[in-house]
Amino acid sequence: MKQLIQYFIPKSLSGDEEVQRKARLTVGTLLIIAVFNLNYSVFSYFIGYQGGLLSQIPLFLISMLTLFLYRAGLHHFYLLFVYFVLCSVSIAVTVYYTGGFSSELFAWLATTPIVALLVWSKKGSLLSLFVVVLIEVLFFIVAFDGYSFPNQIKPSLAPAFYLACNLGLVFILYGIGYVFEQAKDSALQNLHAKNVELANEKKKSDDLLLNILPQSVADELKSTGESKAGVFENVSVLFLDIAEFTVISENMHPQELVNELNHCFTLFDNIVTRNKMEKIKTVGDAYIAVSGLPDEHPNHAAIAVTTALEMMKAMQDYAYERQMKGKEFFLFRAGIHSGPLVAGIVGIKKFAYDIWGDTVNMAARLEQNSMPGKVNISSQTYDLIKDHFLVEHRGKLHAKNKGYMDMYFVNQAI
Repeated sequence: MKQLIQYFIPKSLSGDEEVQRKARLTVGTLLIIAVFNLNYSVFSYFIGYQGGLLSQIPLFLISMLTLFLYRAGLHHFYLLFVYFVLCSVSIAVTVYYTGGFSSELFAWLATTPIVALLVWSKKGSLLSLFVVVLIEVLFFIVAFDGYSFPNQIKPSLAPAFYLACNLGLVFILYGIGYVFEQAKDSALQNLHAKNVELANEKKKSDDLLLNILPQSVADELKSTGESKAGVFENVSVLFLDIAEFTVISENMHPQELVNELNHCFTLFDNIVTRNKMEKIKTVGDAYIAVSGLPDEHPNHAAIAVTTALEMMKAMQDYAYERQMKGKEFFLFRAGIHSGPLVAGIVGIKKFAYDIWGDTVNMAARLEQNSMPGKVNISSQTYDLIKDHFLVEHRGKLHAKNKGYMDMYFVNQAI
């Protein structure tokens, strides 16, 4: 049945699922009615009912012609208009030859606008309804004038005839309902599939957004279309940079250089995520992350120091592997400063979450004054972590544009 229905659907028809569903429903219904027309004609022939032959054989031929014209690409609205008008006329002929108002088939006229509503359109069903009402009014006028409608059904065959007709109506309506239900199930399945696809695409876009923005900022941006910068009083900024990067990069192929940076920064990303820090950005060979935003944390300094030590250990292990293979390797230096800053996004295109303030500048200066494999911290950070880490005081060192300041190397956790 599915293959037969598909055969009559125009190849040029839009691939839109709703259009295809409507086409399958229309073709399926016309096929069911055509089969009934044929069976009804055969039954009418055997009982000698000429009115049945007169109404059903032409309608069977018209049903099949409509299907082939539909397959050929003629506009379905005009085809269905002619079809449902002729369908109503055919039923009217049957009613006329079986007693008119007294015919048990008179109620069949009500089925045409209902079927038209299912397989055609609201506008089309209104046209069909108008034709049916017009036919019934004409029957009423003729009957009111005292006209006696002929009844070609032999009294002895009348019970069997009406039983067959009414059973036929039951099966037609059931068949149309079944086709309609199948089409509905197909539409719901496709809708579900599209919803799943949409949900997957939404998740991809959300994941992509969370790759460049913190969760709270992304949520605010999606709900309001903008995100205001915020002041964070207690955070720790971690800067990392590759020592002697310019010299090392000159001895590496550009693609290898990019691959190595990607490998190192991917390791950093995993460590930062595990320790619940917020990666801000990478600039060339520099890596910047913050602890204590967008959600405040009382141990932000300890978290930043722990993260930096893990990064140094990971890089030392990886550098050893590269060295054993006779390849160039990176050694990173780190700087951490604790204090207030402003964080948020600016602009409307290619925006990124960023941080501003003296705390950021201080962390950068501390990184510049660090050494390969070492974590250099300020006195502000030292005061927050001194009870939990072994720290080496370096004395007062000069920082560009900052003058002399106390600096400390963090050696290990206590």
